[in-house]
Amino acid sequence: MSTANRLDYLVIVLYALLMVRVGFYVLRFNRGAADYFRGGSRIPWLVAGLSCFMSGFSAWTFTGAAGVAYRSGIAAIGLYIGNGLSFLLGYFIFAERWRRSRITTVMEYLAGRFNLATHQVFSWSTIFFQLFTSASTLFGLSLFVSAACGFPVTWTIVGAGALIVFYCVLGGLWAVVVTDFLQASILMPFCLVLVVMSLLRVGGVGGLVHALPAEMKTIHWSGEFGWFYLASWTIMVSFGYNTSAMAQRYFSVDDERSARKIALLCSGLFFAGAFIWFLPPMAMRVVYPVLPSLRATLPKPSEAAYAIASLTLLPHGLIGVMLAAMFSATMANLSAQFNLKSAILTKDMYQALFRKAAGERELLVVGWITTFLIGGATTVIAVIMASSGQSVFQVMLTFNTLMSLAYGPPALLGLAVRRTPPWSGLASFATGLVLGILGAFVYHWTLIQQVAIIIPSSFGVFFVSMLLDRGDWPAREQLFRNLNMPVDAGKELKDSADFTGPVFRFLSRTICAIGILSLLLLLDVPSNQRLTVIWFALLTIAVGGSLFFIRGNVTAAMNATDHEKVLVVRANP
Repeated sequence: MSTANRLDYLVIVLYALLMVRVGFYVLRFNRGAADYFRGGSRIPWLVAGLSCFMSGFSAWTFTGAAGVAYRSGIAAIGLYIGNGLSFLLGYFIFAERWRRSRITTVMEYLAGRFNLATHQVFSWSTIFFQLFTSASTLFGLSLFVSAACGFPVTWTIVGAGALIVFYCVLGGLWAVVVTDFLQASILMPFCLVLVVMSLLRVGGVGGLVHALPAEMKTIHWSGEFGWFYLASWTIMVSFGYNTSAMAQRYFSVDDERSARKIALLCSGLFFAGAFIWFLPPMAMRVVYPVLPSLRATLPKPSEAAYAIASLTLLPHGLIGVMLAAMFSATMANLSAQFNLKSAILTKDMYQALFRKAAGERELLVVGWITTFLIGGATTVIAVIMASSGQSVFQVMLTFNTLMSLAYGPPALLGLAVRRTPPWSGLASFATGLVLGILGAFVYHWTLIQQVAIIIPSSFGVFFVSMLLDRGDWPAREQLFRNLNMPVDAGKELKDSADFTGPVFRFLSRTICAIGILSLLLLLDVPSNQRLTVIWFALLTIAVGGSLFFIRGNVTAAMNATDHEKVLVVRANP
């Protein structure tokens, strides 16, 4: 097993510079807060879909979840199949409704559907608890990089956090989705190559199945990662993956058809990823029944299984790509959360409470400031987690479960059920949050217990409140009028420029350049590993080349071109 060397570090540095370049490139698209927080509803569905997928995907997949695959085998595949099923719920029901709501933030929807008190309580509590989920994601990245390189965990957290904050502050949601797309374009070819190399090492799929211990090939009804656990997981993530940052992707595209395409794409990618992501750590169980020690000390050694697979099977240079891919996965998740929390602070707190007359430019500046503050707070919390020696999987599961089960039911039920009073959302949320806190920190309930207790209680409070409904108020009436009215993108977005063509040309050139530059690794790698580099390069170039032919709406694209010309004139008076 090798370790990262100077060539790998050079790849990481070049990748970081690419992210900075993206931030400056998309800066031109942000004319105000609507562009900064939802892309002016002009983000191409393919870009938004890959961004949505990457937002539900982080270095936790390659640390905490990889540890589950190493220890428990096919149970980890069951977790991601549950993720795929949750997006089918979005495809059939919620994607369309979120887009028709015609909102900028999910919290804005809560104010209209329920009341201002619900809106503010949700906003503050969401920001507070999701700081911990974001911090655990950044912590997971630091563990992975430390395992591969031996860098100090704390400095890895600080460096990665600073880079993510930089491009998020510059570009807003456009920066988030464009970098997510680039990151997916790096991650997918890399993971496919590693799967092939892992299977070749253990004698193919048949060799892997034969060599794995029997307990890794069986899912029991009860116990950790049994069928009841997987069903509870699917219920829990169904709330998380149809609200919050995922909902933001649904209303960032032109119409409800595009929103449904996002959900379907994410579902398919999670079904495929359920096998692609977890075969390498399961193969490492065969190659290393006891994992070799790394220079970094991890809370759970099994959480280094994916790093060890990469260090064992890949040539230098592609190890650097692996580390860049881990940055990719985590940046996608964190950048989405930073932008979402910044939107809440800017639109739902600053404007709603202090500056109702704030203009688009003022809100854009406040968005920059709040993104910076959120990123800084997340980095500090991640450093504290690293010093405490927590398990990434357990930290992520605790806070994700807490927020998903408290926040999800009233947010989604409010979209589907009309006749409840203004306080119904807050009552349902409070019930879920109090029970979640008790279950997580006092009684230490399992995931199965939390789902079995919290969901019926939260649903029960919401539906019982229907008995006390006193009829529509203006905001609720307008919301459901919107929900029943299809989006006419031609009319509603006629003044919004379509950047589909320029964005995909930029992505095509950049991804092809990555693939071509990766061929330079052939000058350094041993002859028996050159085919691995070639596979990665060809897959990456094929992805980039296919994007060149994507074009947007012609009229809207002309508006985009005119808009870019105006920016040039302003920059050069």
